[in-house]
Amino acid sequence: MKFKMTPNKLMIALFAIVLLTIPILTCALPKQEKSENENRTLAKMPTIIDKNKWEKAENIDDYFKAVKWKYINNRDGRAFKDDIETYLCDHMAGRELWVKSANSLTKLSGQRELNGVYTLDDQLVQTFKGYDEKLVSASVKAMNDFAERFPDIPMYLMLAPTAQEIFSGEIPSYTGLMSEKSFIDSVYAQMENVGTIDCLSYISGHSDDYVFYRTDHHWTSLGAFYAYQAAAKSLNYTAYGLNAFNIETASRDFRGTLYSKTLDDGIKPDTVEYYFLASGEPAVKMTCRDDRDVKTYDSLYVREFLGEKDKYSSFTGSNVPIVNIETDVDNDKSLLMIKDSYAHSLVPFLSKHYSKITMVDLRYINTGLNNLIRLDEYTEALFLFNVIGFAEDNSIAKLALTR
Repeated sequence: MKFKMTPNKLMIALFAIVLLTIPILTCALPKQEKSENENRTLAKMPTIIDKNKWEKAENIDDYFKAVKWKYINNRDGRAFKDDIETYLCDHMAGRELWVKSANSLTKLSGQRELNGVYTLDDQLVQTFKGYDEKLVSASVKAMNDFAERFPDIPMYLMLAPTAQEIFSGEIPSYTGLMSEKSFIDSVYAQMENVGTIDCLSYISGHSDDYVFYRTDHHWTSLGAFYAYQAAAKSLNYTAYGLNAFNIETASRDFRGTLYSKTLDDGIKPDTVEYYFLASGEPAVKMTCRDDRDVKTYDSLYVREFLGEKDKYSSFTGSNVPIVNIETDVDNDKSLLMIKDSYAHSLVPFLSKHYSKITMVDLRYINTGLNNLIRLDEYTEALFLFNVIGFAEDNSIAKLALTR
């Protein structure tokens, strides 16, 4: 009987080859530690023994601690099985191609929301659908109590909107999004010892401008500029106008955190811009401190990050517990910022008006601020968080550690 290749048989043969090839390549190819496109660390091969702890063990207790008991105590082996599956999925040959294909099919089916990100025509939007009321109340109380303990330091809160609020009119109501304006108004109404700054009105008034990145959850330098203008009256400085700045395009190929969640190549990459005073910038010294290292820069723009995926970190560097900025602005004004990463692109504007700015990220601190800085050195304090980050942040309660 003569064998005849038909289109169906060819498809079956190709499918079989793919099924056989992918596991072989998955096992044979070198394993990456991180997915640059997804901006996350990939799973490691699960083992019963922690190799590093085992090699350093000096007694029976140390060897005992080197055993991963979550696998031993899990009698049906589900914990080990789940970790193996995660490892294989993370390191599957051609994984990102498969993820992109799956996401594209999801989009073609008419589904616009994926992994908490809604896709408009050329804009990715992080969605805000709910929050833990107890967590938010705890954060509000922590800020009010902190301000009460340090009455000599005027304190202000700025809650920054995200792109969702700007594009809410283009997103169908059935998606169940919450109003960020209502959330901001609710939080502001609870502030007793802390002043509030309305940057939403300023940014909403320029909603047709490029105020939020298309592929990242942060505001752009222009969005941060409008927030800088919004804060001027409360923080008692005279803001520069837009025409006072020279604008440098530092990158045209930025794909940020929202791209990492969707891998949607159909969205145009973002532009990263730096703003410099045409009349000349203040001299700065920026010191970034974490548990392992101290880095010093003579600029608020850390250009080494422009060569990496996370180009937003070129604004004052990546997240660390404390960033201290000293300038030659001769007015003895000093600002303490308790913040998330939205502050990073705002600080270059604020630096024109302060001799000292210290940024503190409570997510990376587990002690009172009085153990790290002298609070009596600051003439003002600003709490700055984006709405979604604030609604999810359980670290603000750590303010209670400062006495």
